[in-house]
Amino acid sequence: MSIISYALPQVSSILIYDRVAIFKGEIWRLFTSHLVHFTTLHLFYNLIAFGVAGWIIEYRGYQHFALLCLLMAFFIGVFLMVMKPDMIYYGGLSGLASGSIYYLALFGLRESQPWRLMCIVTLFFVPIKILLEIDMSQSILAHSGHFTLMPLSHIIGCLVALFLFFAIKFNENRKRIFFNHEPPIH
Repeated sequence: MSIISYALPQVSSILIYDRVAIFKGEIWRLFTSHLVHFTTLHLFYNLIAFGVAGWIIEYRGYQHFALLCLLMAFFIGVFLMVMKPDMIYYGGLSGLASGSIYYLALFGLRESQPWRLMCIVTLFFVPIKILLEIDMSQSILAHSGHFTLMPLSHIIGCLVALFLFFAIKFNENRKRIFFNHEPPIH
């Protein structure tokens, strides 16, 4: 859908986060804006990061990736509405990519080495990357082109991933205690 949106500007104009349109009732834009990209490099880097993270999540059988994507899309849009009232337009998968990478790394903590070590390093460096981008006002991995980087979307994506991961873990412990009378896993 991101490629179609990029290739067809009339589709992008219907999907993009447009603050005025959202306040007029076009709520779907909170979800669909992540499919819109402003440059070829913006599209390329976001699709690679999101695609690879999503593929590994699915390949390893980590749970609830579709739910994660829906939650990230919604909460990123809502938080941008609240915390960036001067921002009129927004697009891109980078918030969902950041959250997906973080979610992948959280689940990887349950795995054996060397995958577990890679996930620990990822959990350490993703926040550092975001903080550097906030400080520098530009992406450290990709040139942002003719638009403004929005690290808030990366933060919200990672926070949603963290909350969903802990909700899953809590639910697993609750089921284990209730059905098997086993002590919780810490």
